[in-house]
Amino acid sequence: MQRREFNLAMATGAAAALGGCGGGAGDGPAPVASAPPVEASGSAPPPAVAPAGVQQPPAAPRQSAPLGNGFVIGTNLVSMEGGVMVRYGAGTLPNVGFTVPRPADIAWLAANGYRKTRLPIRWELLQPMLFDTNANAATRALLGNPGEFHAGYASYVTQVLDSHAAAGIECLLDVHNYCRYTDFVYQPDGSVIGLVKPYPLIHAYTTDRAQVRTRIMSLAPGATLKVEHYVDFMSRLAAKWKGHPGLGGYGMMNESFYMPRPGQTEEAFEGWGQDLTIWPAFAKAAIQAMRAVDAQTPIYLGGNEWNSAWTLGTHNPGWPVSAPGIVYDVHGYCDAFSSGNGVDWDLEAAKGFQAGVGAAPIDHQTGVNRLQQAVAFAQPRGLKLALTETGMPADDPRWQVSWLNLLDYARNNGVEVYSWAGGNHWSYRNRPLHHVVGWHQHKTLEPQQSGPMKAIAGVAKATIFDDGGGWAVGGGSVTITVYARGALAAPVTIAVASSNGGSFSKTTLTLAAGANSEDSYTFTPPPNAVATLSYSSSSAPNVPPPRKVFSLADPVAYASTSLADAALAIVARYAACKWDMQDAHTDFVQGAPAADGQAVRAVADSGFGSSPGNAMEMLNWFNTDGGMDTFSLPVMRMFNGRKCLDVTAWNSFGLWCRKTWRVPEMQPHARNVVPYHIHEPHFVVAAVAVPGATNGLIFQASSGENAFATELGIFGGRPMARWLDAGGNKVDLLAAGALTPNVPAVISCLSAPGSQQLRVNGATQASGSGSFVAHEYGNDQMLLASGFVQHFPRDGFGGYLFSVITGKGTPTAAELQVLERYVGSSAGM
Repeated sequence: MQRREFNLAMATGAAAALGGCGGGAGDGPAPVASAPPVEASGSAPPPAVAPAGVQQPPAAPRQSAPLGNGFVIGTNLVSMEGGVMVRYGAGTLPNVGFTVPRPADIAWLAANGYRKTRLPIRWELLQPMLFDTNANAATRALLGNPGEFHAGYASYVTQVLDSHAAAGIECLLDVHNYCRYTDFVYQPDGSVIGLVKPYPLIHAYTTDRAQVRTRIMSLAPGATLKVEHYVDFMSRLAAKWKGHPGLGGYGMMNESFYMPRPGQTEEAFEGWGQDLTIWPAFAKAAIQAMRAVDAQTPIYLGGNEWNSAWTLGTHNPGWPVSAPGIVYDVHGYCDAFSSGNGVDWDLEAAKGFQAGVGAAPIDHQTGVNRLQQAVAFAQPRGLKLALTETGMPADDPRWQVSWLNLLDYARNNGVEVYSWAGGNHWSYRNRPLHHVVGWHQHKTLEPQQSGPMKAIAGVAKATIFDDGGGWAVGGGSVTITVYARGALAAPVTIAVASSNGGSFSKTTLTLAAGANSEDSYTFTPPPNAVATLSYSSSSAPNVPPPRKVFSLADPVAYASTSLADAALAIVARYAACKWDMQDAHTDFVQGAPAADGQAVRAVADSGFGSSPGNAMEMLNWFNTDGGMDTFSLPVMRMFNGRKCLDVTAWNSFGLWCRKTWRVPEMQPHARNVVPYHIHEPHFVVAAVAVPGATNGLIFQASSGENAFATELGIFGGRPMARWLDAGGNKVDLLAAGALTPNVPAVISCLSAPGSQQLRVNGATQASGSGSFVAHEYGNDQMLLASGFVQHFPRDGFGGYLFSVITGKGTPTAAELQVLERYVGSSAGM
């Protein structure tokens, strides 16, 4: 879905303007979008011949029948459709420019009632050269022969299909190209100026942006993207994967839009006067060729005007197509323009407009009203429909009501539904509209979108969590929310009790049947006490773990009684995050506690930084299957008698907490945000050990697309702290001496306007006096033992990480000492 990329596009421009960043591993090239179209001349080549069939992999054993009532639900496994740098710049590195869904991710979907998925792929990445490209030997050495599929990218597609077959579900291969093809400018001798391929896993690209152009489908003389090109590509795709047990369909083309005018070869401005016959002509020719190769697999056919549900029968001359096995592919959201970008209900309602409906504010029937128009076209003609892009923004229950109505209407009319957007790519994690699995309280955290889909599909599976404050002094109270992610078949009751007195607003909570239920209570602890709240239930599928509430008058003094409770009280006071590698798990999809030598993929926040809808999980979601060896996973080790994260291996990447921005004009009330930005007071405390004079990052709070960050790390074995803001203001602090090899140490940094500090083992090493500017697109991520800015990774510090605490505010010197002692205890200090 191209229309939904507002945030990413804005950030990309900002990143390009900002330039370099002070990362721990040197700077990568700034991301730049593809160059404007450049016309090419030449006569049309003869139609391509479909390649011979390719031997298929053996069928994997299929699991039992899908859960639920038969309603087909799925999600889009996004990111293989590309990044911000294709053809120009090194933006195609696996796990950075795009991410391939893992078998574990697909198995989780199958176990939760998802029967199909949609895998957006990019034509240029699968077929780097069109079949009739004039390429010389040097160019072919880097790109392959004209028309051939890229072996690496094709293998990733096969891996995804294999995972679906193993899980007993199916995958649609969606050509996500908008009737366009980003290509190089080939010289008369078949060369491409500036063409390079510096690393085997990156697609070849040019260092000269002028050598990139965008072809667009056209029927006019001089068209640069012709029917023959598309027929060749789709024929090869069908021949390559027909009969694969994980294949559920071919998605012909995502969101045709702004096609050329009749007789022209360039995009029509805003689509004015566009030739709506172009895409149907291409589609019919390709379908005919594909059916000659594969007569059975369903073909998902979208239409002009962004696949909009309400234009299916009005903007596609020649529909329906006379061919077997066609499923008509439509898109529809619940916001004003049906783009999926509008995520604040009140802002959307204030627009007084519903795309496809007219001049009226959005309401709980908006999505239904859009899909009804596609159903009205399809049902009298006996056509099948699939709503392959739709979704529910988080953070406002009114969206859930609207989306439940849409899902219910789809189920009652036999329409398949696929949410936007799942998978595991970093740029999609925790967007206001997403379908990406997380990790909280040592359990898999289901995305909010999943609850309504499972409820309508009759899949009664849910997990129970809680979140809320932990600091209540002077007679104050805390509010705790208990919530279910997923769908409950029947109401459940949960009892809560205190270990140390205090008063509750209620001690019995009720979670209603259906999607994403929740209930809240307040608790007032006795003065100067530590109370542990515990849950019990005879009807809930599980309950949250015990949680502590602190009313200590002097947490620092309490450290002589209990260092752990004193430190946790301070963590609660600042609503800080705490990640302890004692809690590390093997995966964020039904993971188990990591043992010595096992890879680590998930660590939950065991502090107080999380809140309902905003779990501060630390994850490694990289796919390290065959052909994607871009990074090494962190490993659990025992060091000094304690568990720690080992990132000493070459190219080891740590853990990542990815969030979103609170953008005033789009999502002013977003909850899934980081706890602080660079201009605000904040602190970091970490316990580490290093094997020698290493370099890299222990912790980073930053923007994934921009060039500003707070960083705590190691330089030549010496602790360092660094801050760089959007205005170029920078503070670098470096300790006087190196850490003793293989001896645990506590490193801290603090920042407030006009004051920065670096500390090692409780002693101040260096100070600064910088003030940093606020930025609308502020921090949207935190990382342990790694960094990531401007779309590129930064190296981890090459050592051992025991625990980290970070939060907003300025602890007193005494409070900081307690936190440092506590973090040090995690390393056996």
